[in-house]
Amino acid sequence: MVGRFILRCVLLGLPALAIPAAYLLLLRDTVPAPRITNNIALNEKLAFVRERYPDGVDVLAVGSSMTLNNLASDGVIAHFGTDRYVNAAAWGLGAAELPVLGTLLTDRLRPHTVLVATNLMDFRSAGRQLGTDSAAMARFLDGGPLVLSYLRHWDAPYLLRQAEANRIRSRDPGNYEYLGFDDHGGATLDVPADRIDRTRFNEAPPTAERLDEARYDAFARFAHWLQARGVKLVVVQCAYRDGLRTPALDALQQAHVARLRALLEPLGHIVIDGNAHRWADDLYVDGSHLGRAGAAQFTDICLPPRGAGGR
Repeated sequence: MVGRFILRCVLLGLPALAIPAAYLLLLRDTVPAPRITNNIALNEKLAFVRERYPDGVDVLAVGSSMTLNNLASDGVIAHFGTDRYVNAAAWGLGAAELPVLGTLLTDRLRPHTVLVATNLMDFRSAGRQLGTDSAAMARFLDGGPLVLSYLRHWDAPYLLRQAEANRIRSRDPGNYEYLGFDDHGGATLDVPADRIDRTRFNEAPPTAERLDEARYDAFARFAHWLQARGVKLVVVQCAYRDGLRTPALDALQQAHVARLRALLEPLGHIVIDGNAHRWADDLYVDGSHLGRAGAAQFTDICLPPRGAGGR
């Protein structure tokens, strides 16, 4: 009797399961990674790293959209002289997340160098958090059947919604949420002039009052952690477009870079200041994110190939 009842419930529930399953099958090329965190970009990047780099890398790039969008993979490879490189950055992160995500990825990928492209935005007091513990990310990166990860983090509305959105995100570099990773995880933007969001383009950089001491402390903890394990940290400070630069902003940038140097250089790490150069507005798709040509120029100038003045 009970068995028949259970069977009837299962049969009645099949249509409800079949409809979303059929839709996901239709969108199978853009089905998102399991919802490990509340950050879609980070979930996709964790899946990318898990699939592509089971044997580790020599160079690991981590951080925010500054690292994701502003570093051209070809330039990074030319500078470090290795194609064992992965850009594991995601938008929505900042300096506060490095002690969690950076240490987790460094432990698993075993790079000799960690690269972070950053600017004042990554040190603002406001910002989203990972929304999960490191154990969930570690368990996912450690492998095991992918289907179990989907079941463990099951969220059908999320999968359906993001599968639809990924049809654009994964294919259109003119979308600010572009997640069409190249072979090394980079996602340089290529937003046509008529699609540039003027609000984003004109967004003012944060003032000194909005910078968060806790984020500097987090960055310092990550740097000490890397030094203790013999891993070199290379930090590249991204500049704002020339149209936003003022004497006050340049002074704040100089103070910020000086603080980073004081934190990092005694540990043997490297700080490179992109503000030493001027950056034309037409290289940018918003106030601080470069387009494809700008990212290539930024990477070539700030990380010149070895033997051409690079460090």
